[in-house]
Amino acid sequence: MDCAKINCEPKPAVIKKKNINKKVTLASVAGSAAGIAGALGGIYLASRKNKTPINFKNYSYSEGDVLLIGAGSVLGGLAGGLISDDKKNIKSKLREASQQFVGSMVFPIGILAGVNKLIDNYLFKSSLNFSSTQQKVIKVLACVASLISGMELGNKVMNMVNNKIFKEEVKHDVRPEDYLVHTDDLCLCANMLLKDFKSVSAITSKLLPLSFIIAGSKTGVQQSRE
Repeated sequence: MDCAKINCEPKPAVIKKKNINKKVTLASVAGSAAGIAGALGGIYLASRKNKTPINFKNYSYSEGDVLLIGAGSVLGGLAGGLISDDKKNIKSKLREASQQFVGSMVFPIGILAGVNKLIDNYLFKSSLNFSSTQQKVIKVLACVASLISGMELGNKVMNMVNNKIFKEEVKHDVRPEDYLVHTDDLCLCANMLLKDFKSVSAITSKLLPLSFIIAGSKTGVQQSRE
């Protein structure tokens, strides 16, 4: 069949799942966990330097803390995957690392931080006089909308950027499991909204770092589509 006659157009490649060596999976998870631990250590040392030691049992993470932990997770998972896997998968792992960190973390968290500042500095300080309950509802809706729109926008932008950098058309769709990465952001929202409740902070502060293992391990186990 002559494609020129029927005006065929090449379709972008879709990343498919492949069987992954258990050694690669374990190395990626271990590397991600080590990266998270390193980021937490950095946060703790910074607090000591500022003479404000923190207690991670009920610590309220800031957006900057979340990005630092996310970076540690992705870099750690990437390192574990690169060390344990075949060299032919290097490009795919590097691409996934940028997709996970920039597309699934920087964009959503950046939008969330910006929206929260706008709400606090303008909407809640306006003459509309929102009640405490109304403010919480607005914050929850803003949180969910920011995370979803941020992930969709971030991944579309990174698709275009990575297609240029790696010189190949690959379609990286946002899958349901990608939203599991944002357990961290949901914990962040809970910390922001319910920071005065120590019982809630005790739970979210433990869940938040662990939730990042998903992003790091996905980076490390990424395989070439060939």
